Amino acid sequence: MGKDTVNFKCHHCSHCCTEVVCMPTPWDMRRIAKMTGEDPFDFIEFLEPDELDDMDDDDPTWLHVNGKRYIMALQREEDTGCYFLDKKTKFCKIYEARPILCRLFPFELHETEDGKFEKFTLHEDVGCPKHTDGKNPTAPLWDLAVQDDLNQDDYHELVEFFNKQDYEEKKSKTSSSSS
Repeated sequence: MGKDTVNFKCHHCSHCCTEVVCMPTPWDMRRIAKMTGEDPFDFIEFLEPDELDDMDDDDPTWLHVNGKRYIMALQREEDTGCYFLDKKTKFCKIYEARPILCRLFPFELHETEDGKFEKFTLHEDVGCPKHTDGKNPTAPLWDLAVQDDLNQDDYHELVEFFNKQDYEEKKSKTSSSSS
């Protein structure tokens, strides 16, 4: 398991759509907006550190606004999960345009010390039941991981640029509504 295939089959338990916070890249948001016709502000939210588990303080994707930090995520409701989870069928309404993070879940990439592909496994630290009654080729997963890496680099540059800006309109919804 791992070099050419990973044994896994999704049984649609909805764990990933109800328990995992999805942090899309700007490229993911463009793809979703194009497919759905929705404004990204209809389906994203900005979470504060106390709303997330296991997020490093020095993660380069924190947006800095008025002395606070935020992470961009797909909206979700506590009891029903992701904005795009069909509440009746428990299937993703944007499956073909879903974020790369969703496409890679629950797989974990392992690389050699020099950054070469080693294998994929099922991620140990996620609550997915990890059913092993299916086979997934690793080549498409590797392609997604490479694309995600490129998107993350682009996103980090955008966040860095945003964080360097200082202008009146750069306010969170809560800070602008309280002023």
